[in-house]
Amino acid sequence: RPGGVLGLVMTAGNVSFDTTAREVRVNDRTIAIPRRELGVLEHLMRRSGRVVPKDVLEDKIYGFGREVSSNSVEVHVSRLRKRLAGAGANISVHTLRGVGYLLSEESTIAPQ
Repeated sequence: RPGGVLGLVMTAGNVSFDTTAREVRVNDRTIAIPRRELGVLEHLMRRSGRVVPKDVLEDKIYGFGREVSSNSVEVHVSRLRKRLAGAGANISVHTLRGVGYLLSEESTIAPQ
């Protein structure tokens, strides 16, 4: 497509996401991630290292202006964290209360 992005593969840590094939790989091993969690991961990877507001993620996974349960994004983020950790990913999704979510490589966040 003219002006479109074809075959984009995003990488964060040891996780890669092929936006065309909708495939996530951790250490070159494909892992299954449901559609909505995949939408969360894609948006966080596109803005890796930057805060993504919760309402932006809601719009991304449910569509603009739809009524969504107040904890639905938290549920998808929690499930995504478990899938990534179970696959050995070295990236983390951090919750910034009242602000949003941040995707980072585990080694880039200093312990507090």
